[in-house]
Amino acid sequence: MSLATRLAVALVLVAVLATAAWGVLVRGTSRRLLEAEFESRMESATAEVKEALVSEATQLRDLTLPLCKRGTFFDKALLDYERTKGDLDKLEMGAQLALRHHAPDEAAARAFDELSLVTQNGLVLSSSERTRVGKKDERFATMLREPEGQPQLRPSVASQPPAIEVWCSRSVHAYTLGFVGSRKIETILERVGRAHGVQLESASPDGPTPSSTERTEVRLVKLEQVAGLSVLATMPRDRLVDALEQLDRQILASGGIAVLLALVLAVILGRSLAKPLRELAHETREVVSGDPRPVRGRGGKEIRELAESFNATIDELTRMKKRLAVTERISARREIARQVAHEIKNPLAPIRAAVETLRRLHARGDERFEEYFDEATRTVLEEVHRIAHIVSEFTNFQRLPAPNPEAMDLVQAAKHVVSLHAVDPEMVQTGTSREPRVELTVEDVPEVRADRDQIIQVLTNLVQNGLEAASAVRPDPKVAVSLRLVDPKHVRITVRDNGPGVPEEMRDRLFEPYATSKPTGTGLGLAICQRIIFEHGGEISYRPATKGGAVFEIRLPVQGPSLLEKPLETTAQPHTRSPNPGQREQG
Repeated sequence: MSLATRLAVALVLVAVLATAAWGVLVRGTSRRLLEAEFESRMESATAEVKEALVSEATQLRDLTLPLCKRGTFFDKALLDYERTKGDLDKLEMGAQLALRHHAPDEAAARAFDELSLVTQNGLVLSSSERTRVGKKDERFATMLREPEGQPQLRPSVASQPPAIEVWCSRSVHAYTLGFVGSRKIETILERVGRAHGVQLESASPDGPTPSSTERTEVRLVKLEQVAGLSVLATMPRDRLVDALEQLDRQILASGGIAVLLALVLAVILGRSLAKPLRELAHETREVVSGDPRPVRGRGGKEIRELAESFNATIDELTRMKKRLAVTERISARREIARQVAHEIKNPLAPIRAAVETLRRLHARGDERFEEYFDEATRTVLEEVHRIAHIVSEFTNFQRLPAPNPEAMDLVQAAKHVVSLHAVDPEMVQTGTSREPRVELTVEDVPEVRADRDQIIQVLTNLVQNGLEAASAVRPDPKVAVSLRLVDPKHVRITVRDNGPGVPEEMRDRLFEPYATSKPTGTGLGLAICQRIIFEHGGEISYRPATKGGAVFEIRLPVQGPSLLEKPLETTAQPHTRSPNPGQREQG
């Protein structure tokens, strides 16, 4: 995941989490405030309606009770009722008319919604509701048998709306009359409900109470001062729910805007941070590919510090690599010098023996001196030639310079080597064969940065070694050379022959100097190949072919050796390239 992507994800997560936390906090606070306002309105409505109904009941009681205690007309009606022994038909016509109009007149004077004068058996003598006069109502009879002055609810029946009723009564001997006054509560409920946005209606305290829902709040308010009266308050929660839904939409919208701003900010910051890092990475790749120059850190303080640290590291690595290369060359020369000293001791023994024999024969004047002279001098010359060959090989090895990499066409170099060894010159001259012994297979291979002469030297060594090994056991020696790009940074060179392969006991020492299985070899050929490939930043390895033969694989970097600004200086004498770079032997 790129830096810009990580930054975008991080900023988006921060924006989402911050918006979510802010939204939860704001929504919770807003909900509490709205709930508090809603609760306040509900409490105000219920308190006001309770106060209004209690006040109405108290006022109704205060207006009703005096009618039975201090009313002269009530006293006269009670005496007339007693005198007729309950038979109102015996009253005079004038008294009956006055009785009938008494309750409506009192109701109008005292602002009763309804006022009735009733007997102990529930007969209505006078009422502001004229349709009820002369009719019996058992409810009135029950009320007059109970203590007076206690307000109670008259439930809604037929066309009569609910109302608060208060009654009073007085008896003379066995006869009782009473007043029942009432006031409707519809007007009160409607007025208070409209003021607070609450629907109010009377309800039975013993009946089922509707439950609250998401959009409706329901409460039952009981009035102990009015028997049987309860008020059901219903307030819609639409305003609260709509406000919360609108708040949710605003939070989501602000969250989306925050995420969008976070993405834009991430893109801007990602580019500002990634650009200097990409430039630093590009210059770092240039360093690794063999062009070590100081990188420039552009951007923040940390990037500049990184560039400075990287430059210091590259300088130190370059110095260390140069010191290591020089140290390795000195160590290699010491090892080879030791090997050369050992190799030179072998031909010195026959030379010494031949010279000592000649001196001994000459001192004695032995007649065999002349006969042995030719054999001895021939032996000395052969061994001296052998010593000279060993010294020449050592000189070539120690004079091998560090690579001087330049852009080169690897395919053309391989074709040049293959063309020199494709056909056996002796067979071509005799006309016995023209079949090519070396074949080249090339895939899409780019130019590489390398020392052309040294790469040709390596290929020549490997091809010659393969032909010599295969020719020793087969009449048709073959060598196959292939080049292909294994990845964008490396080219693989494979040299395969159909010979016997390398003996098992020689494989671990294959690339060591003077390690050879050939009677006339010095064992420096593969050591030189390995050294050249290593100094190019590559690798060389051996493996046996599946169908017999040897396979040498070279992995060569396309960009050439790394961390080298110029060829290393050594203490060796000026290098003179061999006129025939192919004269290398297999180890």
